[in-house]
Amino acid sequence: MVNAPGAGAPDHGDEARRLDELQRLGLMDTPPEKRFDDITRLTARVFDVPIVLITLIDRHRQWFKSRFGLDACETSRDNAFCAHALLERQMMVIEDTDSDPRFRDHPLVTDTPYIRFYAGAVIRMASGLPLGTLCVIDRHPRRFDAHQREILLDLARLVENEIGDDVITRLERARAEIGTQFDPQTRLATQQRFQQLIQARLAALPDTVAFCGVAAIDLYGMRAVRTRFSLQASNEVLMRAIARVEKALDGFVFDLARIDDQRLGVLLYQGDPARMAGTMAMLAETLRAPYLAAGKTVTAAARVVWAQDATRLGHADDILSALQHTCRRLHNERGDALLRLDTPTSLPRLTRRNLLRRRTASALAEDRFRLHYQPQVAIHGYRVKGFEALLRWHDSELGQVSPQDIVDISEEIDLGDQLDTWVLKTVTQQLATWRDHGHTLLPISVNVSQEQLARPTFVDLIDSLLTRHRLPGRLLNLEVLERSLIDDPEAIIDSMQRLKRRGVGFAIDDFGTGYSSLSYLTRIPFDTLKIDKSFIDRICDDPRVASLVRSIVSLGRDAGMQVVAEGVENIAQVTLLRGFHCHSIQGHVFSIALTAPHAEALLAATARKRHHSPSDPSSSPGSV
Repeated sequence: MVNAPGAGAPDHGDEARRLDELQRLGLMDTPPEKRFDDITRLTARVFDVPIVLITLIDRHRQWFKSRFGLDACETSRDNAFCAHALLERQMMVIEDTDSDPRFRDHPLVTDTPYIRFYAGAVIRMASGLPLGTLCVIDRHPRRFDAHQREILLDLARLVENEIGDDVITRLERARAEIGTQFDPQTRLATQQRFQQLIQARLAALPDTVAFCGVAAIDLYGMRAVRTRFSLQASNEVLMRAIARVEKALDGFVFDLARIDDQRLGVLLYQGDPARMAGTMAMLAETLRAPYLAAGKTVTAAARVVWAQDATRLGHADDILSALQHTCRRLHNERGDALLRLDTPTSLPRLTRRNLLRRRTASALAEDRFRLHYQPQVAIHGYRVKGFEALLRWHDSELGQVSPQDIVDISEEIDLGDQLDTWVLKTVTQQLATWRDHGHTLLPISVNVSQEQLARPTFVDLIDSLLTRHRLPGRLLNLEVLERSLIDDPEAIIDSMQRLKRRGVGFAIDDFGTGYSSLSYLTRIPFDTLKIDKSFIDRICDDPRVASLVRSIVSLGRDAGMQVVAEGVENIAQVTLLRGFHCHSIQGHVFSIALTAPHAEALLAATARKRHHSPSDPSSSPGSV
């Protein structure tokens, strides 16, 4: 049985028994396991395809036990190619989806991930009933001969062997489950477990007189210890810090968790509330005292962020979000080692942020975000050379929301990929619209993260958008924050080189704020260096900053890059930068970020000016 196009995915002939056996296996929603991930990686290498999945077909969804080259962990069953494959004896192969009436207009063909080739070998249970598939996917049509089909079937048998209901499988599954609850290095609760504990505590509060306090212990000096001394020293500092926390909290009933690499979480159940403020102050000072680690005396900066009454911060996920967000916000700031969140000063900001977390998903789904376009202009003559796309969101209740808040919240609630894709789709669509209106196009810059560039699917997304809108790659510039390159610059080089072959340009953004090695400038193919606004703000007031900016400009020019100064606000800054031989500027001295219609008007005016007269180097900038 195969349903007609658009009728949804078909059911197996013995669907009820098949679903019953699938649930008894206990594989659904289990954590990733190396044994399955090894098979998907091997399959991708064997067939040279961008996407490989081990799928399990449930009643209403298709879930991926292992995935290579795809970020999503499940899809609707109605959209699942593999649900059709279950009806085959061995496998289903579609060499070109455009030639198959069942899938020609399928949403996974016409949109991300743009499937043009599919081959799925059926994975069966011991009873012979189909469980799911091992499938390979390509974005281009391809031939799949008998020999290749035999290889895919052999690999599917490997998956079946691993799924076998044996003692080793059950033990590995149990270990994987334990791994989501307890950190293997410290034996403390994980972030997931910590959130569950907070939720359970809040649910129990109406029936108890005990208070509920929370704290985050931010050991933000750990990275410096690791860099200056060793990983061993860093690990010893972590374990000694945990011991200090436990000693300081003697007299309280509490749970301690490791909520990320350098942060601990504390949930307090019982103890003297009046003692809590003094205890937290003492703990903050104790954590900053020197440690003996790896045979050396080392210090590690630390901060305690806490709330005596956790209920004032919101729900369980709000509480954890508030702790982590505050730690991140203060990461590069010097200041007090102790910060309390449940105060009249702090609570309004956290209340607003909680509301943002609830409204961001609907804003993206309902297309309430907008892009504005800030011109980048030549420092001589103020000729417009391109634009930077900047996020804007005016919420009916919250008012104007900052772009950084949009990005931070989206990452926190796992909408980062969707937001990134929306921005890229909107920019390429805007370029195509301006072209269709007869304008000569200029490049648009878009901010991307190191994580985006490192994903296997990112290059294919850019390629598909440029192809769909018939745009040359030179019209898209991708900006990467310098500080994101500190840990692993090598992770993005391959993607950058592939995109550069497509003509896409790259800029290193906020240069000078990352404190990282300059050696990456010789290894990563940047075209543009952007000087951070924090330097430009002080360029006229501090000779040391002016000298530093002059050096940065020289560094960029010597490396063969275009140099752009961000946040240029006045003529005095322009004059200095012109003397430093900076190429371009971006900022309110020329123009604010413009709506799409106003940016289009500037494009038209720029074309007319270029057509009628050469640029006048003596002209002055002004608001557009």
